[in-house]
Amino acid sequence: MFLNKVYSVVNSAPQVFFRVVCDQVDYLMLIDIYDENAWPFRVDIDDLNREEFVAVVDPISLPIPEPNSKAAQIRDRALRIIKPLLDKHVYLFDKKERNKRIKELAEVKDVSRLYITRQLRRYWQRGMTPDALAGDYAKCGSARKSKGKSYQKLGRKRTVSPGLGLNVSEDIAEIFRLAIEGFYLQREDVDLQKARTKAISFIKSKYPDIANSELPTDRQFRYFFEENYRKPDVLKTKISSIRYAKDIAPLTSTTTVNNFGPGGRYEIDATIADIYLVSEHDPLRIIGRPVVYKVKDVFSRMTVGLYVGLENPSWATASIALANAFCDKVAFCRQYDVIIQHEDWPSIGIPATLTADRGELLGKHGDIIINRFGITLSNTRAYRGSDKGVVERSFKTLHTDILPYVDGKVEPFNGKKKAGKRNELSANLTLFDFTRMVILSEINRNNKTPVKNYDFEWDMPTELAPIPLQLWNWGISNRTGSLREVDQELTRVNLLPHAKANVSIHGISFKGLYYTCSEALSLGWFHRSKLSARPSKVEVAYHPLDTNTLYIRPNDQFESIWVCSLQPKSRRYADMSFVEAATIQNESRQAIATAKQDSDYQAPDLQAELEKMVKKAQERQNGAHLTSKSERLRGIEANRNQEKELERQKLRDSQRPTPKQKDKAKVIPIKAETKPEGQFDYPDLDDF
Repeated sequence: MFLNKVYSVVNSAPQVFFRVVCDQVDYLMLIDIYDENAWPFRVDIDDLNREEFVAVVDPISLPIPEPNSKAAQIRDRALRIIKPLLDKHVYLFDKKERNKRIKELAEVKDVSRLYITRQLRRYWQRGMTPDALAGDYAKCGSARKSKGKSYQKLGRKRTVSPGLGLNVSEDIAEIFRLAIEGFYLQREDVDLQKARTKAISFIKSKYPDIANSELPTDRQFRYFFEENYRKPDVLKTKISSIRYAKDIAPLTSTTTVNNFGPGGRYEIDATIADIYLVSEHDPLRIIGRPVVYKVKDVFSRMTVGLYVGLENPSWATASIALANAFCDKVAFCRQYDVIIQHEDWPSIGIPATLTADRGELLGKHGDIIINRFGITLSNTRAYRGSDKGVVERSFKTLHTDILPYVDGKVEPFNGKKKAGKRNELSANLTLFDFTRMVILSEINRNNKTPVKNYDFEWDMPTELAPIPLQLWNWGISNRTGSLREVDQELTRVNLLPHAKANVSIHGISFKGLYYTCSEALSLGWFHRSKLSARPSKVEVAYHPLDTNTLYIRPNDQFESIWVCSLQPKSRRYADMSFVEAATIQNESRQAIATAKQDSDYQAPDLQAELEKMVKKAQERQNGAHLTSKSERLRGIEANRNQEKELERQKLRDSQRPTPKQKDKAKVIPIKAETKPEGQFDYPDLDDF
């Protein structure tokens, strides 16, 4: 009950600590744990209570020696020597008997009496365990303290380098600190070797006559650094606070903590995929790298929303991914020839919290998310990817699933020099192909792939596998229940990117394409009259991947939507994305500009030819005999009729068929061999 407990006397100065080394029925044996000459003494239990002894925490912290270390060998030897005394330890509390037994043991073990008494005392004072006899090598030396002046070189002698070397005195130590704190710790690109070079520069400036053999070695400089500067403090000082918080600071929790179930918190983020794509309409045209947006449920790790396109990461594309997360994915997958059931991707509805990058969901869409859907928005801290680590980590798995099997991957650092080719030239996947691959990859991970290192809650069953679909279904059944549903079409349109479009007699012009709708026609927006009541601009919603449809927002109401279709005038841009349409428009403008340059280049030749003809006509006119002006004016009608008749005659002459010369018939002589050639002529039809 009392054995090995530590007590201290109340109000004692200085404070004294006693350990119970023997526990009997009516008394205890105590020893002062810090007195080097202490031996156990007897205290009755009643006296222990009367003298106001109070139990305290054991102040002795025992070292744990490494196996086969010197400390372990010292411990084992000491225990082996005093073990015969410990087997009958009751006799040790009598002074006469203790001295007798110690003397006998010293003769048998051939050790000094002092060694036995010291080890026995350490055994009692330090907790009566084998490790109590281990050596305290951690207390050896004097950490971070100067060893004082010494004219003899400290440390081991040199065997390779010439000279004796230099002791690190206070002056040298001060120079070391100046080089470390003023140079090494101030710059991230400076290593410890460069800091030592800077210290040598300072030493040479202060001691110009110092020999090169007396300069401090790299070992001395590194030892001083490691003894006087803690690595965590060096990291905080040397590395920028942003990078330290982002990549080095310890993680103190996990993402699943405080996320009660599915829909508790969604995370959204984007990346630029490491692959080049080609146009669906022209496989020879490389269209660059796609942007992939993901929305992940933190509790189940399920991918609940996707966007793959060519628009840059922004609130516009983020809202498209959110609309996909809130709505059913069956129709979305069908667009890319992926047939699934509702049970394969059941994430439909509104989450409680959404975590996004700073400024990514500002403006109109942020108001809709907060006020219309009642979602709590939380922005991540700057340069802190760990704030949404679930979605950040998923992009690496996306590349792992897809990139090994495709061409046109982004080249690694210095890849062009090593491979001797441009990888983007081998690109062959279209945006449709890549989107379909992403969908298949995410469906497989949602339904089949276990999550690594998933931190289970205490109430989760042991047979529950950490597969996102199973975690989602278990969480819906046992935690949050069904998510709040929304009108999918209205939600999708309201979360699409919004912009301004022009209205003219030709239609609703947006990004160079023209649209029309029945509501605008009924209001007379396209009448070719100055009195038509059409607005100059309207707000529209559009899907970056679909040029076929445009949505007019006539007012700020959530339900107000006019659906517009592409006019035949813009039929060239049907069934494509706005980025592809812009690319075709740009190429068309380039072709027109090139043709205009050619036309401008040929125009002077035409102009010179026309001027030449005019000059020739002027010369002809000047050589003609002209009548009076009045006579010339009166003869216009007659001259016109005469000239008209001449033109008609020329036309009749040009249309008259030209007589064809008939070919002479080939005459075959009956008896050509009877007469010599040329003596007789056969009759010709011309003679008749």
